[in-house]
Amino acid sequence: MPISGLLITLTEDHSLAEEAVAALASRPEIMVGPRRQQWLPVAVDGRDYAHSREMHEWIGSQPGVAFVDITSINFETDSPNAAEFVHP
Repeated sequence: MPISGLLITLTEDHSLAEEAVAALASRPEIMVGPRRQQWLPVAVDGRDYAHSREMHEWIGSQPGVAFVDITSINFETDSPNAAEFVHP
């Protein structure tokens, strides 16, 4: 399972930014860190590569999200599903 560390840049619109934080926090595969001004660190625990990519795209499409930076990705190489990973 890939675990992604992301830094979300929220919009300047306070109400949209709050809606985005609530939407992200409602997803069980997303752990939301402490917000600092317009930046929100999150960790995404994807089922597989495709799911991680879908989550990244979903996060970026949320109203209130201006940008998504990937800060880290950890692939569990000793996972039984590790052989399923295929580079895009």
